[in-house]
Amino acid sequence: MSGHDDVPEWAPRSSAEPGGIPYVFLGVSEPSGPPVVRAERARAAGPAHAAVKPRRRREAGPRRVGGVLLGPLAGAVGLVLLTGAAAYAFGTGGGCSGGEVAVSVAVAPDVAPAVVRAAGRFNDARHEVDGRCVSARVRATDPAAVATLLSGKGVAGVSERPDVWIPDSSLWIGLAGGRSSVLGSVATTPIVVAMPRGLALQLRNLGAPARPSWTELLAAAGTAEGAAGDSVIPPRLLRLQVPDPGRSATGMGTLVLANTLLKRSPAGFTGVVRTIREGVAVSVKAEFDAFRTGAADRYPVALAPEQAVRAYNSRRPAAPVVAVHPAEGTVYLDHPVAVLAPGKARAARLLWRELSGAAVRDDVRRLGFRAPGGAASPEALPAVPAAEVRRIMQSWAQLSLSIRMLSIIDVSGSMDERVAPGVTRLQSTVRTAQGGLSLLPEDSELGQWIFSTELEGGRDWRELVSVGPLDERLGSATRRQLVLSAFARIRVKPHGDTGLYETVMAAFDYMKRTYKPEYVNSVLLWTDGRNEDPGGPSLEETLDHMRREYDPERPVQVNMLGYGRGVDVDELRRIARVTHGDAYVAETPGQIQGIFLKAVSRRVCEPDC
Repeated sequence: MSGHDDVPEWAPRSSAEPGGIPYVFLGVSEPSGPPVVRAERARAAGPAHAAVKPRRRREAGPRRVGGVLLGPLAGAVGLVLLTGAAAYAFGTGGGCSGGEVAVSVAVAPDVAPAVVRAAGRFNDARHEVDGRCVSARVRATDPAAVATLLSGKGVAGVSERPDVWIPDSSLWIGLAGGRSSVLGSVATTPIVVAMPRGLALQLRNLGAPARPSWTELLAAAGTAEGAAGDSVIPPRLLRLQVPDPGRSATGMGTLVLANTLLKRSPAGFTGVVRTIREGVAVSVKAEFDAFRTGAADRYPVALAPEQAVRAYNSRRPAAPVVAVHPAEGTVYLDHPVAVLAPGKARAARLLWRELSGAAVRDDVRRLGFRAPGGAASPEALPAVPAAEVRRIMQSWAQLSLSIRMLSIIDVSGSMDERVAPGVTRLQSTVRTAQGGLSLLPEDSELGQWIFSTELEGGRDWRELVSVGPLDERLGSATRRQLVLSAFARIRVKPHGDTGLYETVMAAFDYMKRTYKPEYVNSVLLWTDGRNEDPGGPSLEETLDHMRREYDPERPVQVNMLGYGRGVDVDELRRIARVTHGDAYVAETPGQIQGIFLKAVSRRVCEPDC
């Protein structure tokens, strides 16, 4: 080994070896990692620990190729491949007078080969608790399935609660809830930004640092609030791919990372979630497969475990993948060992002695992980409390829902006032709405109204485009195109007043009547003033109606964007908060863009705002 406890012996450290493929970071050329490991064919029957032993005829010991041990670990990999999603380790039986204590272990598939080998050694050692033999039975299991079972939310492929759980991240333990005792970690790997080597070279040629900041990378993917300042990476150059946060610790860790970096910016977090939602991949493998398809409009980059990058490069692909470590640090996948069965805690601690030993550390390094306890580079971001993990994932569940929104723009006479040289308040509002439209994915539903007083007969509002899917064709154009066309045609009604109350009641009733549970249903109303329709309902009548009609089982949230000094923010806020929405006020064109994002992010806390 290298002497660096936390780094595999084949990890990039020096200039490329003869005949090796360079492992290129943004500013450094390094070896590509281990060569291909060919797994031995495991026996189809018999104890798992026997299946992974080296063949006896190899008297000289296991063979090494390029610094990677063949034989024992390859046999463990072969066992996992042979048994599909599960691997087991059984004791040899006999020898204990007091019966057996069987410890069931559910382990994340990526580290399962090392745990299977450890269980084999443990079972061969014939440990005892109170005169009873202890054996370990190991199954490679999707951590998301175990978390679903433990949380009581259902069964997703796992029906029996394990005694010991080794997920790929402590985040799962926090999400599952309940009581557990964590003994330690068997392996770690940081979440990195993975990109094709060719793209890394392009960024290096642009002058990008070897360790760019998350802010620069998120801005280049179109997720960060504002511009990237003096970054040399062009905006929207990259297309971010992330494994599904609901199924993957890497995806969940990405949300935790974004929440940590954007703690003071709900709108910024909303932007990250929107981009993640658009780039969700079914697996890390699917992320890497996208690298081979080339760039259509933007270059694909992936959030992935460093171990997955090393495993990918170990197969010596034609285009190696580069692992970029951002400057601020990252979230580590720590593979904790959690005891879920207090009655088997003593037996589990005996197993932990084997799992924390040197043999397991060697095995996890050969799988591409770092052994726990070494120096963390990149820096590990602070651990997040379990309650915060659950809150973040609730935010993801809400924000990742498709949007179904009715947008309503005030066209009363005062909207014709200039707010900047050559720009009226209505023009500024429409430009912001156009920018907001570009943020909505195709599966969003949107409709557009305008309002003033007596726009259509005695009615204060008029429908320009009905609410429906943006990608739906209505005649020769899609709804998105029709909304853009409607924006271009909106004009102020000269001497028109503000029929606010009648309009917001009508919009609320319409969205409730057409409610769709698979969407976040909302109304977004843009106005520059207070209600000026003496023939319409009063404020108290409006509030009474909305309190009476609001249904928490069919929630419709109303958000108000006030623009200008004539806005009565208290009036707007009283109406919005009946529906768990809010009101925001801007006085300049720059402010209106910012509060638009805040209004969209408001649904994070629904319905407990």
